[in-house]
Amino acid sequence: MAAPVRLGFIGVGFITQRAHLPALQPLVEAGEAEFTAFCDLNEETGKEQAAAFGARAVYTDHERMLEREALDAVYVNLPPTLHTDQVKLAAERGLHLFVEKPVSLDLAQAVEFAAAIEKAGVVSQVGFNSRYCPSSAVVRERLASLTPRHVQVQLLYSGSPIRWWTSRYEECGGSFVENTIHMVDLVRYWLGDIAQVSAFYHWREPGMGPEPMNLPHAYDVNYRFDSGVTGSFTTSRVLTNVQAGRREVLVVCDDALIEWSAARVVENGETVWEEEAEGRASFGLQAEAFVAAVRAGDPSATLSPYGPSLNSLAAVLGANASAERDGERLALEDVVSGAVAWNPRFAAAHGVPALEE
Repeated sequence: MAAPVRLGFIGVGFITQRAHLPALQPLVEAGEAEFTAFCDLNEETGKEQAAAFGARAVYTDHERMLEREALDAVYVNLPPTLHTDQVKLAAERGLHLFVEKPVSLDLAQAVEFAAAIEKAGVVSQVGFNSRYCPSSAVVRERLASLTPRHVQVQLLYSGSPIRWWTSRYEECGGSFVENTIHMVDLVRYWLGDIAQVSAFYHWREPGMGPEPMNLPHAYDVNYRFDSGVTGSFTTSRVLTNVQAGRREVLVVCDDALIEWSAARVVENGETVWEEEAEGRASFGLQAEAFVAAVRAGDPSATLSPYGPSLNSLAAVLGANASAERDGERLALEDVVSGAVAWNPRFAAAHGVPALEE
């Protein structure tokens, strides 16, 4: 049997602990992967997770880890504002990369990292696990013989954000950037790239909602895809004191209405695919695909490599930029080039205190 893929982790916080390490554990037990080294600014967290999952080494400095450890691939699971040179350094060392979303709040930085990954020729995977839901492949296959015209996504979140950085507009870009990007990317998996965006947000006033949240109450975003298909996305952060959320994803085609969820696909009111009772979770399937791609050294073997995923990032950061310009229609090529950009301090301009205040 081939040697296990040696994995390093930069950032072993919430998403690493709750999703990625458990998803990779079966591969470690099967001898296909190895938790070689963990790096986290909180040394105690790194040691705790290393003890729990059997990592051999713990660091608080990612440069030192990359210099000292013999690794095959690196998971970069950091809040977007903490991305500095981790991705670039790993790529330059020829290490394959898994990067959690959103990969950055700075498109110029993301474009630079994409170039480094392409130059190195390494495998890359952005953490868009919804592409790995079996139901997502079912929709993609059915759409191949249909003519889609419109997509509608409605995400009504309930409860408060569970982490500090996901509560702050300047730290996460808002819920549309931090979370709805999953659905934006999933729809791109079905319908191709997005060309234009126009957005309106309902901005939160000082003192509204639970502390420390300063996110908009609601996000209404319209897209035009390269194909001409239109999309309407609504995200709400109003239901903070109840548990009454909802997620709805619809694709309207000539003579077909498709409803997607992770567990079920419905077409014209009839269930055409349903998850088995003990279906395999998307994080597990994503982990298997990444490790297999690393083993094969095949950058084309992942569903959302870093470079092409920049269209999803531009689509959500472009929504912010449009909303800050009162719904102005923007071309995503201008967002990627930096001709237009969002303002992380826009919430503060509306009277909501900024992070350092």
